Amino acid sequence: MSNQPKPFVIPSREPVTREPDPGGRWSKQFPDMIGYKSQGGGKVPDDFGWNTNPKQWQEELTVESLARRYEKLRVLPPKQEAPALPEGPKKE
Repeated sequence: MSNQPKPFVIPSREPVTREPDPGGRWSKQFPDMIGYKSQGGGKVPDDFGWNTNPKQWQEELTVESLARRYEKLRVLPPKQEAPALPEGPKKE
């Protein structure tokens, strides 16, 4: 005989936890539950088309293009002029 503990398994979870069944049937206890029936059919219309392709846009980004974009968006405070140096003795 082994002394290994056996895993605790509830044969039927729903009566113990009072949750609705995993099949997604509506319950008064959980009225806002999303079940299999309320998730839609999953059909895409035939005339549907994407305007952009985010994956392609990401793949086309390079280090150089990102650096150019960053420089365009970067806002720096105005540069202060160097203080004028006093005039020294003039050589003749």
